[in-house]
Amino acid sequence: MSQISDIKEQINDLITFKHISAAFTEAAAVKLKNIRSAFERNDHFFEEITHIYHLVEINVRQANINMNAASPSSSTSTRKLSVAFTSNQRFFGSINNEIMNYLLQNSKRYQTERFVIGTTGINYLRAINFKEKFNTLQFAQDTPDQKEIEEFLNITVNFGQVTIYYPRFVSFLKQEVGSVDLTRKIPPVGEKEKEKLKEEINLIFEPELSIMIKFFDTEVRSILFKRVLLETNLARTAARLLSMSQAEERTDYEIKAKKSELKKVIRSHTNTKLLDTFSGIKKWKHSISTRRTLAEMKNKVFFLESPQTI
Repeated sequence: MSQISDIKEQINDLITFKHISAAFTEAAAVKLKNIRSAFERNDHFFEEITHIYHLVEINVRQANINMNAASPSSSTSTRKLSVAFTSNQRFFGSINNEIMNYLLQNSKRYQTERFVIGTTGINYLRAINFKEKFNTLQFAQDTPDQKEIEEFLNITVNFGQVTIYYPRFVSFLKQEVGSVDLTRKIPPVGEKEKEKLKEEINLIFEPELSIMIKFFDTEVRSILFKRVLLETNLARTAARLLSMSQAEERTDYEIKAKKSELKKVIRSHTNTKLLDTFSGIKKWKHSISTRRTLAEMKNKVFFLESPQTI
């Protein structure tokens, strides 16, 4: 009976785990929808920033202001930085290790400085006993707050190129390593678009145009990093959703296996009881037969010992 009780308890535990997995799956699905919405807003904001930047750029050129002089010193810097954006938690499959492999390969190929964000990335380098120089940063959570974002962006100010490697969302079943240059410039506008923009350039800009150019360089870097955060969150949530869905499927399989095992144990237990019952009946019948035989033998002995009457 103890074995049956143990299996029933295991089945109850598996059912509880299945309910928890289902709840996490539903929560991840809702979160995915919200992240997608935020990603679209970020994309729309980037388009608006691009439009305004092109207006400012045309005015800067008409005012004969040197664009390079107006841009921050980082635009002419030759320093390059490769950043691996990994998680603090380990619940996202192998994507963190893949990001670290990309960082090590490309930083060596392009001779860049190395920067690692996240506990898993830092532990990865320690595990392989990495001897070369690298800098680190750990956010309190996997998704940084505004203060932590500003802290990271301030670190990148003196670099002319900042390539960040992060988990890129491909589909619910696939995430891969993505990369983006945070220092990339807003692409120049075409001639047709430039003619349309000229209709909007009769504007008064405040503050000065050179200061606005600096602002755009900084703001674009911030928007791109926030886009990386959104896509990273999207990829990680998809990975978590997939893991929880797979866990739910495995739990269903385990529940079926345990129920099948329970049936076998109950059947075996029942068969054992039946065998014991039949064995008891057989012994009982044998006992009755034995007693009857003994009684008959006793009667015969009594008959033989009785005096003969003439």
